[in-house]
Amino acid sequence: MARFVKKMRGPVSFVGVGVKHAANDVDGTTPRIISGAGVPTDVVADGSIYLRSDSLTAGDAIYARIAGVWVVLDGT
Repeated sequence: MARFVKKMRGPVSFVGVGVKHAANDVDGTTPRIISGAGVPTDVVADGSIYLRSDSLTAGDAIYARIAGVWVVLDGT
């Protein structure tokens, strides 16, 4: 077991991560955790989270998709 854990430990990277409520949820309705530079423009499911990689303040670093619109979550 320790050998497997050591081998599998390390950085993990994804283009985006889907968070499903159940295994049979349709991908188009699955909220995602994504990141990128600039204000988000992707059309994804409500409940998705966007982490802005070029943000200089907590005021525009995280966005949430609510009712079909990206809303900044002001962390200041």
